[in-house]
Amino acid sequence: MDKVKNIAGNAVLGLILTLTAATGYADSVKPVKSVKGKLSVMILGSGGPLPPMGRASSSYLIFTDGKPRILMDAGGGSYGKLSASGAVIKDLDIVLLSHLHIDHTADLSAFVKAMYFQSKGAGVMRTAPINIYGPGANGKPFPNTKIAQYPSTKEYVDGHYHKETGVQRYLNIFAKAISAGEFAYTAHDIVPAQTKGISTVYDKDGLVIKAVGVVHGPVPSLAYRIEYGGASIVFSGDTNSKTDNMEKIANGADLLIYDTAIMDNIPDVTKNPADKVFFALHTTPSRMGEVASKSNVKKLLLSHITPITQPRLDEVKTIVKGKGFKGEIAVAEDLKVYNVK
Repeated sequence: MDKVKNIAGNAVLGLILTLTAATGYADSVKPVKSVKGKLSVMILGSGGPLPPMGRASSSYLIFTDGKPRILMDAGGGSYGKLSASGAVIKDLDIVLLSHLHIDHTADLSAFVKAMYFQSKGAGVMRTAPINIYGPGANGKPFPNTKIAQYPSTKEYVDGHYHKETGVQRYLNIFAKAISAGEFAYTAHDIVPAQTKGISTVYDKDGLVIKAVGVVHGPVPSLAYRIEYGGASIVFSGDTNSKTDNMEKIANGADLLIYDTAIMDNIPDVTKNPADKVFFALHTTPSRMGEVASKSNVKKLLLSHITPITQPRLDEVKTIVKGKGFKGEIAVAEDLKVYNVK
């Protein structure tokens, strides 16, 4: 029995060492070495649901005082970018979900498990809960039914991690089994999801997080604003920017990360009328330019890039500038770091 325990223990230790090496604790060339100043964002995923080559789906790692503090979305492929980044998220305690589509949530559990493995690798017993914020349910049913299309964030998170009913409830014992600490989480519904009012959802030790409901078709969706050290980052999530909510939450922001999934006239609804759904879900470059100009942001970062926009990014920039935006425009790249202040 002792031999079996030793083999199992060595296997876990070997996995931890492998993960530690993959995340680059001592690798001076890792992207995390570019993080400087009070507030920074590292792009872990700048693509959409069908990301162009080289891009993972939506995910952003926010640093305060050089330390990773907030994970904003966790789309497919973004966990692999974390490994390449060199960032250690053992102390990360805030997750912001813009909405519950797969290309924004698929890798969430991989990030959660990594927090405990990295705690183990650092010789730290994690006790802080993971606070997961996201939209509340809006009750929009499937056609001709009473079945809601989307759960609340709490229902979604509990469905994964609740000790009694979660499909990944093993994490409640796994963290203890590898001596990484106590698994704990708290899910926060931001309700109502589609409203004109901006809510402050977190305000502690100089870190302020605000949210507002935005229109993404029938999907409960949020845009976020993060403020720290006199600087601000705004993330649109996915939205068609139909209301003035984006203008309000982005007002005066240092960096605005924007949904760049479609063009003004692509998809071509004259050829396929069904494609009009994409204009109910995403923002055209013209509307993006109006929002960026009216909100007077300093830098606009094009992200959530799709096969439609990837070959037309110069055209996107031209359209945005044509709407009066005078600030800097950049194209998000996975693993690139933007130091806001």
